[in-house]
Amino acid sequence: MKQLLFILLLAIGSAFLNSGYSQGSKKAVDTVMIGEDSVVLFSDKSWEFIKMINFDGIMNAYLNSIALDLGWQEDWDNHVPYTYDNDLSSMEDTVWVCVVDDENNEFCMPHPGMVTSTFKYRGKRFHYGIDVDLETGDTLVAAFNGIVRYAQFNDGGFGNLVIIRHYNGLETYYAHLSELLVVPNQEVRAGDVIGLGGNTGKSYGDHLHFEVRIYGNALNPEEIIDFENKTLKKNNLLLYSDMFKHNSKSYKKSSSSSKSSSTNSNASVHVVTSGDSLYYIALKYGTTVDKLCKLNGIKSTDILHIGDKIKLK
Repeated sequence: MKQLLFILLLAIGSAFLNSGYSQGSKKAVDTVMIGEDSVVLFSDKSWEFIKMINFDGIMNAYLNSIALDLGWQEDWDNHVPYTYDNDLSSMEDTVWVCVVDDENNEFCMPHPGMVTSTFKYRGKRFHYGIDVDLETGDTLVAAFNGIVRYAQFNDGGFGNLVIIRHYNGLETYYAHLSELLVVPNQEVRAGDVIGLGGNTGKSYGDHLHFEVRIYGNALNPEEIIDFENKTLKKNNLLLYSDMFKHNSKSYKKSSSSSKSSSTNSNASVHVVTSGDSLYYIALKYGTTVDKLCKLNGIKSTDILHIGDKIKLK
């Protein structure tokens, strides 16, 4: 019966994902979407049906009511990372979100590495997440309980990307992975392995790019997580419009023009300021981490100190 279903599923059409998802010694070779559900096909010709869990009634009801009034959209899409249509900077109310269940308090650091870049402007572009140092092949885990919405290669710069939607409406993003170990619609718990760290997509070195979004709008992960102490900052989070102004088009346009005017493309030295990293400096001046390391006789893992002078040429 299983082999017959395997043949029928292959006849439906080619799958969109070639994942590294595994179950024991088996490895997934294909995934077929049936409506909102998934069927994972393994190398030994067995299969697993993954049913999509309905989020209705378990997501933040108050936030959903505001979203409805403002016309925000948050569809379950296995192919699109996020929408540009929602502007949470237009929120007039403060919205309360329960980050984790007070009793279970299920949270796990995706990776214990050092933060190399924060949530801020890097040159002309806003950096919508936190970069965490790692080596290719390092294990990455889910930060909170949830369901995988997206797990595939993204050609917009994320490389191999996993997106997990959580029951409070938040989504966490894990980018530049070398291998995906989950599939869309798979339920995961905090601490479950979701992939291996890497350097895929538009990346200047091995690292995890980690984002937190809600209705497609990026939220500073440091509002929730203490990356230095590897702990959760708070179980409850208040969302308000100013937290999302960096997402609005008018803010991006005015801020990026002022930032770009202050960047000297002919500079030969960069003086390190708070939050700078080699990744940020390389991106800002259109070079690479390797070149900066060779010029300055340093390693990519070296810690930069405020006031340090980094040669660019």
